[in-house]
Amino acid sequence: MTHEAVDLLSRYLKIDTTNPPGNENRGVAFFADIFDREGIAYKTYEASPGRGSIRAVIPGSGEKGAVILLNHIDVVPARADDWCVDPFSGAIKDGFIYGRGALDMKGQGILELLAFLEIKRKGLRPCRDLIFLAVADEEAGGANGIKYLLDQHGEEFQADLVINEGGFGLSNVLPDRALFMIATAEKGVCRLKLMRSGPPGHGSTPHGQNALEKLVQALSRLLAKENPVIITPLIAEYFKQLAVAWEFLMPYVRDGEPATLIEILTQNGMLEIPQMAAMLKNTISLNLLHSGNKVNVIPDTAEAELDIRLLPGIDPEAVVAEIKAALADDDIKVIASRSSHASESSMDLDDFDIIKRVHREHFPGALAVASLLFGASDSRFFRAKGIPCYGVCPMLISLEDLGKVHGIDERISEENMIRGTEVFCDIVRKLCDV
Repeated sequence: MTHEAVDLLSRYLKIDTTNPPGNENRGVAFFADIFDREGIAYKTYEASPGRGSIRAVIPGSGEKGAVILLNHIDVVPARADDWCVDPFSGAIKDGFIYGRGALDMKGQGILELLAFLEIKRKGLRPCRDLIFLAVADEEAGGANGIKYLLDQHGEEFQADLVINEGGFGLSNVLPDRALFMIATAEKGVCRLKLMRSGPPGHGSTPHGQNALEKLVQALSRLLAKENPVIITPLIAEYFKQLAVAWEFLMPYVRDGEPATLIEILTQNGMLEIPQMAAMLKNTISLNLLHSGNKVNVIPDTAEAELDIRLLPGIDPEAVVAEIKAALADDDIKVIASRSSHASESSMDLDDFDIIKRVHREHFPGALAVASLLFGASDSRFFRAKGIPCYGVCPMLISLEDLGKVHGIDERISEENMIRGTEVFCDIVRKLCDV
């Protein structure tokens, strides 16, 4: 018999909520049908046509402030021709459930749902309100999702804690144990559009002022500039804890000097691992370049778009100024389409200790450490209101499968869904003192 977590995820992955356009109302209907069968009251919201979110509450005793189990319904696009299965088939194959959103983040949405349902099914009275919240539009910035909800219905989302995406367990990083990353912070986002103009002309007579060539030359100067390694307080503590498994970090543990850590990471090739480098540097990724419409015509305009991710403590305006200086071309217009500081939550809270302890109880010998999410999530909106947010996903995956997030053949194992449900339920029970 198929485990409930596996069956629910397979069904949920069949629902195409690609953003754009989103169509998250389809996911809202999925959850609403479950809540109707379980006898749970819920409320739906619609920021714009088709862009739905859903909230359900199990009332608590009020001894503590509410905990919100947050997940997003929308997913990024997937090209069916690239996948080994239809990305919206929810196919179960060789012990894995395949589909766009399996890891980001419909799989965790099902864990949160089942933890929520367990409290209701067992008739337990939590010490705090337990709120299940599935939202729209996370993948495109949250304007039609959590931002809308907090701006228009903020009184319904007061809480002492939010559990969200951003955490994960890695099975093949440490030599002798599992590593669970609990995200207590995430990088800021700065999106820049660069625009360069120049005189058009015939491709047979280059005149040296080609807008595309000028933009490419400036981009080459920018991308050739090495971003320095920055050891933030969170990352300093992160590597001290990893020294239990990585003995080569012991010189850093002994002297605590950032320069020692940088030297060790450089010598051991850690900075060559993209995920590791993203935790230690501000990053710039050139992802879009547009110019011209005919091969024999010199274009009069060229545009590029940069995705920049910023460490805690970094001022986006200062980074934009540095980028302009590196481009070294005053004729390039630099327009910020999105800009936000990094966000952090305190590690010195009882709830954080509970989450770490449950991980260790279920995975003896594992390390559970505070970490930095190098992507962006809806947590930043709650943190801006002073509400602690932690990225928690008690499933063990390989670096290879982690790389499938937003990529090809995204998947999660049946074992992870089954065991992850058990662990997540335990986390929620202990947070709710039941």
